[in-house]
Amino acid sequence: MPAASSTDDWTSNFISANGIRHHYLEWGDPADPPLLMLHATGLCAWPWKPIARRLAEHYRVLAFDQRGHGDTDKSEKGYRFEYAGEDLAAIVEAMGLESPRVIGHSSGGLASIIASNLLPGRFDRVILVETRVSNDAPTAPSQDLARRAERTRMKRSVWNSREAMFDAYRTRAAFKDWEDETYRQFIEGGTRLLPDGRAELKCHPETEAAFYGMRDDLRVEDYLSGLPGDWLLLLADYPGSQRPDDPGIEQFRKLVPGSVVKPMGKGSHFLPMEYPEDVLDAILHWFDE
Repeated sequence: MPAASSTDDWTSNFISANGIRHHYLEWGDPADPPLLMLHATGLCAWPWKPIARRLAEHYRVLAFDQRGHGDTDKSEKGYRFEYAGEDLAAIVEAMGLESPRVIGHSSGGLASIIASNLLPGRFDRVILVETRVSNDAPTAPSQDLARRAERTRMKRSVWNSREAMFDAYRTRAAFKDWEDETYRQFIEGGTRLLPDGRAELKCHPETEAAFYGMRDDLRVEDYLSGLPGDWLLLLADYPGSQRPDDPGIEQFRKLVPGSVVKPMGKGSHFLPMEYPEDVLDAILHWFDE
């Protein structure tokens, strides 16, 4: 695995909220406006680093590990998207954040939607990246969440080393197009080293599978009606991805008056990891409008 970056421009912190201890990475001037970043299921805060560094020129950037992920506590209560939303709302309250801007990738976007319902009018602009905003059935087998949960439970959780995991994952379909820096951050931040030098996934496969298994039970449209604020949804382009003319996307536009949908015309569900510069440009443009 390539050597870690020598750039030490972030700090690692914890905040207790909603009954567990949440871990987050922080960049920027604490006096600048707050910007929260939430990762997708199975990932952690570390892959946000290339984008977060640039955003820290204008914001106090706080990138959180969701419950059961990264260095945030595991949850005796279980794993549901509703709990992730409660976590985010509780974090905002505990930290006393006023009008934070939010970027949520996939399930991180769902957490943002739910938290906005719990704290109406509290958020400033929100960007959802590849967040499934309806309960429409997937149009491709690869997007079947029940199958994904089954496959996830079979994942190997302990590797002989980070280098071995790095080499094994690099050619897999989900990771092969990731930018090198983002991929390296995922391997480093998403694993802990055991005393014998082996590397263990911080997000246990059962935790990841639990989230996938609960997704179809979440009626996301119940959280969208009259959602306040300005919302940008970025869509990638792959078989089974959401399309601007999908009924679920049309419903999102109708239910969320301040919503804008932007097809990026490229990328997979891991759009921010594959095209961080394009995603950063879309973020800055939306925030500057």
